[in-house]
Amino acid sequence: TDPEAPKHKGISLFLVPMNSPGITVTPMPTIGDEITNMVFLDDVYVPNDYMVGERGKGFNYISEALDLERFTMFTFSPIQQRLDLLLDYVATEDRDGMPLREDPVIRQRIAQLATEAEVARVLGLRFVAASMAGGAPPTSEASEYKLYATEFSRRLANASMDIGGPGSQLRVRTEGAPMGGRAESTYRYTVIDTIGGGASEIQKNIIARRKLGLPKNF
Repeated sequence: TDPEAPKHKGISLFLVPMNSPGITVTPMPTIGDEITNMVFLDDVYVPNDYMVGERGKGFNYISEALDLERFTMFTFSPIQQRLDLLLDYVATEDRDGMPLREDPVIRQRIAQLATEAEVARVLGLRFVAASMAGGAPPTSEASEYKLYATEFSRRLANASMDIGGPGSQLRVRTEGAPMGGRAESTYRYTVIDTIGGGASEIQKNIIARRKLGLPKNF
């Protein structure tokens, strides 16, 4: 090693052609009917021409990309659609001869969900506003939105399963299933949302360190 060579610290980012010798991709189905992959790299050679940006800045690039992903992959619109589906179900269905909309327990739960949905929507608007201000993607706002929106989506799925009753366990598009079986598929898929783009625990760490100035917990 040349002692006079410049020293570079940090991780560099490379684009690796998927047809490179030594790459093995194994599909792995998930609980939410999505397909992720196990990727193995055995002695894969990647020339320097495939480096992205500056040497040693890979972590910065990936972090900025994740800030955008945490909003764009978990936008509020699909969450609102699932809430509207549950609201329509409660407004039109009966149980034991009594309309669900008149059950005080269900009314309280729906009111809580509607309130939390508004919080998620506004957190999304805060991210958009911060992004329009210019500069680097707003890290803490992205984590705040992603953490709250995906955990709320999971609570909404749980509520849909509870309110729909035993029939909500039927698969999506099953004839006669409450809410067309959407509750069951949403229940499975929202588990992935709290992991993809950085698990909820990671978002809490980012908020604690970058927004609140707290030390690392490890």
